[in-house]
Amino acid sequence: MGPPPVRFIAHPGAGRGAFARVWPDLSAALTAAGVQHEVQLTTRALEAADLARDAAEAGTPLVVAVGGDGTLHEVVNGILTADLPPAARPAVGLVPAGRGSDYARGLGLPTDPAALVACFAAAVGGDPTALHPVDAGEATYLASPRTARRPTPPSPLPGEPPADLHEPVVRYFINCAGIGFSPFVAQRTARFPARLGPYLYTAAALLTIVDWRDRAVRLRWADGSEEERAVESVELALGRFEGGGMLIAPDADPGDGLFDTVIVGAVSRWEMTTFSWRIRAGDHLRSPAVEVRRAQGLVVSVADEHGPLYLQADGELLGRDPFAFRVLPSALRFVW
Repeated sequence: MGPPPVRFIAHPGAGRGAFARVWPDLSAALTAAGVQHEVQLTTRALEAADLARDAAEAGTPLVVAVGGDGTLHEVVNGILTADLPPAARPAVGLVPAGRGSDYARGLGLPTDPAALVACFAAAVGGDPTALHPVDAGEATYLASPRTARRPTPPSPLPGEPPADLHEPVVRYFINCAGIGFSPFVAQRTARFPARLGPYLYTAAALLTIVDWRDRAVRLRWADGSEEERAVESVELALGRFEGGGMLIAPDADPGDGLFDTVIVGAVSRWEMTTFSWRIRAGDHLRSPAVEVRRAQGLVVSVADEHGPLYLQADGELLGRDPFAFRVLPSALRFVW
């Protein structure tokens, strides 16, 4: 007998213990719908990636992350590092139960347990309308002991040896990756109490502005064009939201095969301060200092002498420059 058709992988600590709040109703809805399933709880960093890779290689048809963007990030990495051709990869689902859940917000995923279970049941029942091809991003960077002033988690992805410092590392992401300003905001956001709610990102951003300075970078695009410019941040978006509800890329399409690359050029501290709340509605795009360029890939390197740049992807702090990004079109099938 093969594995149950649905495996749930849950981070019990995400969203201040949201799993304990959402699982009873979800479990009841699964039972009522007759959906066979199993659930596994994580106990350490990157364990969700290990469990997702195991599920993929065992032939599980649908793997569902229960948590926020960080849990989904690990599940996606586990599936994409499994030794499987794209057509044999399991479908991916998400039960939003985390601090940010930006990818779910961008897709408009339902939060009602019965509605979610109906989607999962349709997917494993063979309904093609329940599965949607979505892109993933691939980021190559250098391993670093610290990222944006915080220790970088040393654990490798499934099947990988531990990365030596300053050796190239590959990580996948499904929502958004950012360099420059956003990794420092991400590390502060992770330390703030979740009760700040929608003000979490704004508070972290305002504190980061105090000691932030713009950086000079070299950009080499997938079409071969190159430029050097001063920036506050470069965000490569597949989804529309990041940072707990910030509408970073209002027109991003998770399945169009392109990054919506949002470049914030050098601006005054005052304008950076206004971005802290303008970005909630996507109003930052009205600034002449903000450019959106759609691209299949981008290489970024430092062009000044002010130290390394750092990377966050799906809110996870990863490593340092130089960076190479590329889109993996239709890398996953997502359920909604």
